[in-house]
Amino acid sequence: MSAIELDYDTILKFRKGDESAFTVVYNHFYNSIFSFCKYLLPGIEDARDMTAQLFILLWEKRDRFDSYKNLRGFLFLNARNKCFNYLRNQKARSAIDKQIGDFTIAEERSVLFAEIESELITHIREEVEKLPDYYRNILKLAYFQGYDNQEIADKLQISEKTVRNAKSIALKTVKMAFLNRNAKMSFYLYLSCCYFN
Repeated sequence: MSAIELDYDTILKFRKGDESAFTVVYNHFYNSIFSFCKYLLPGIEDARDMTAQLFILLWEKRDRFDSYKNLRGFLFLNARNKCFNYLRNQKARSAIDKQIGDFTIAEERSVLFAEIESELITHIREEVEKLPDYYRNILKLAYFQGYDNQEIADKLQISEKTVRNAKSIALKTVKMAFLNRNAKMSFYLYLSCCYFN
């Protein structure tokens, strides 16, 4: 399973330094790369920072890309390398030897998860947009912007319990919409259950 590829004209414009084309590339790859980094790194802020660094690097190296495959390969390869370099710098070498030794399996799982999550996010956004404003805003803060329950409560000036209850109601609504789509989407929902918990 893979996302629809970017068209060649967009890639060519990006290569020539067109900022609007970069925005298209960024929006296309962001969720997958962020999910990949989030899987490998210990914290969501670390993953956000790493993802930002990767897109800065992509822009700096834009003149070398002439295909979708090149773009995607560059992002995932550098995400992998930079995440493991980060771990090396943050932990004693002995603590990550096993993780690096198991990299081949971890990479396959990471890429699969990232692609599944990326496709899911597209469908999730569609269903979230159908929710009432109150529930939609809370879910966006939680799952698209990474705020925890207490941060959302502080931001909206409501109780943390109210946030939890609203998320529960909204997620049940979104999950039911997924279950009503078809067996394939139900399978993806099962695989991504950790995304919601």
